[in-house]
Formats: sequence, C-alpha cells, structure tokens
Amino acid sequence: MSYLIAQKYLLFLIGVMISAGIIKEKHYLDNLFYLIKQRIKSKRLVVFLVSFFSGILPIPGRVTVSAGILDSLAPSCSSEDKSCKKSRAKFGIIDYLSTHHYYLWSPLEKTVILPMAALGITWSTFMGYMWPLVLISFIYIFSFIFIKFKEDDIIINENLFQNFNISKFIFGTLPLFIAIGFLAFGFPGWIVFPVVAFYYMIYGNIFNIKQLNSYINWWLVGILAIVLILSVFFKSHAKEIGAFITSHGHFFDIHTLVGFIAISSIVFAAAWLMGSSGKYAGLVAILLGIYGPSYLVWFLTLEFAAYNLSPMHKCVHIGRMYFGTKIRRYFEAIIIWQLLLLTYAGIYTYFLL
Repeated sequence: MSYLIAQKYLLFLIGVMISAGIIKEKHYLDNLFYLIKQRIKSKRLVVFLVSFFSGILPIPGRVTVSAGILDSLAPSCSSEDKSCKKSRAKFGIIDYLSTHHYYLWSPLEKTVILPMAALGITWSTFMGYMWPLVLISFIYIFSFIFIKFKEDDIIINENLFQNFNISKFIFGTLPLFIAIGFLAFGFPGWIVFPVVAFYYMIYGNIFNIKQLNSYINWWLVGILAIVLILSVFFKSHAKEIGAFITSHGHFFDIHTLVGFIAISSIVFAAAWLMGSSGKYAGLVAILLGIYGPSYLVWFLTLEFAAYNLSPMHKCVHIGRMYFGTKIRRYFEAIIIWQLLLLTYAGIYTYFLL
C-alpha cells in the first residue's frame, strides 16, 4: 500500500465532519428525539436514548450539545427542591454513560477511524475485534441505569420536542443511519461518507466554502495524514523495527511480561495526562503500526480507560456544571466500567493470543 493510497482515509474523516456539521446546524435529529419521547414510556430509557442520539455526532463540544438537550429535558429546580435536584443530578450520569461508548465502536469517531486507517481495515473488520467490548459496555450501562436509578427518580419536561416533520425525518435523519449500515456491510468509508456529505450539502443547500470549512477540524486531518504515513512506514519496515526493539532489551519487548507492563504503563500515563480523544487515537494508531493488529483491543481499551479517568477530560466538568452531579458519582460509575473493559482486554490480549 503506497503512501498516496493510504491517504484515502482522509476522505472518510472529512466526509464525516461535513455531514455531522450540517446535521447539527440543520437540527436533522430533532424529529428522532420527538419519536423517542412520544413512543417510549420509560423515562429512564427516554433520557438514555435522547442522550445516545444527541451524542452520536463527532463534533467539537458534542457533550455540550448532548448536555444542553438533556438540560432542556430535565426539570428546572428551585434551591429548596431537593428531590428535583437529585433527579437532575442523575441526568449527568446517564448523559456521560450514554455518550462515551461511541469511542469504542462508532465509525464516525476519530478513535475508530485512525486505528482503522493505521491497520488498513474496514469497519466490519474492526468490529470483529471490538464487539465484546461494546457488548460489555452496553450490558453495564443498561444495568447501571435500570438498577441504580428508579423510574420515579427521573422527572422529564413534557414541553420539549412537540413537532414532527416526516419529510425531514426521511431525508434529513435516516441517511446518516443508512450510511452507517453501508459501513457495517463492508463498504469503504472513504467512498460512503464523501457521498453522504455531498448529499447533505445538496439537501441542506450549503455550498459556501467558508461554512463547509468551519465543519472540518484540519488539525485532526493533519494528525491522520501523519499517522497514515507512519503506518505505511512501520508496515514496510516491520522486521527491522521488531529486531531493533528486541535488541534493546526486554523493557520495550511487548512479547515479554516486563515489556508489556512497561509499554502499557507509559501509554496509559500519556493518555491520562493528555485527556484528549484525538491525541490518544493518534497514539493508538502509531502503536498499532509498530506492534500490529493483535494489540488493537488492548491499546484502544487502555487508552480509552485513561481518557475517561483523566482530570483533563472536560466532559465530567461539563455535566457537573449542567446538572450539579458530584464528581464522586461520576467516577463511581466510570471506574467499574473501565475495569470490566480492561479485564476482558487483558485476558484477550495476553492469554488468548
């Protein structure tokens, strides 16, 4: 695979960014929220699903978007109303859990696109590695929400999402999920999402270059371009790099227990200090270029855990400000989830490979 051919993943990423930007700006998901609120009777499930779909777009500050929508759905509380405040605090936990599993599986996420690009694989192949982690996540999230919280704990503002437009639902909402379906069936993202982006440009009547450019995170595009160049280089010189690592002792030889622990500790600390999904995705992609796809599950899970537990991770603080949820409550939910994922990833990587 030449350096030029590898760059096709840039089309995938840019197509996702433009599509997400237009969907957000035109509110094409609002009709989906209406259906959820009208058809679902469980208030806990309504909050989960609204947060789930409002957080699907990989846009800067997307947790702010999700929290903002849930803030409208949550009740307004007086300073004396303690039960109302407790209800609002639970929205913060549900919002966090409902939006952070995407980093493990969504084909719209940089944390998925960059490792896919580094390995040169399709999304369906990627999910062949990751589906147990996704299953563990959803079992945990649903168990936490439906066991930890009671239906009466959740109070919902009934005045939100009162209108439904069938045309906007069919032509504005559904194409995004149809595109994800094509990816699931093995169609390459670098073809699917440029087509989807062009469709949304036509449907949304958005052709202004400056406006389209505002949807694109060029820093992240640059990171992906560098990752793709490095991944081709590492694959072309895999034997030489492996021999160099082995010749420099066990400390960086991932095939030894000492090397595995040492490398894992370093990359965990790096991701924990950065607290950025884009940066840890780039780090994972570089590591996969060196150590190969056998370590995809371990490195992606390890970096994901470090990101979620990082004090630099802004999502906890955003939710705390919106809903008054205590930081301790967040970490009570997050730590157990991450330990379950790391346990599986460790067993799969070190004992089953």
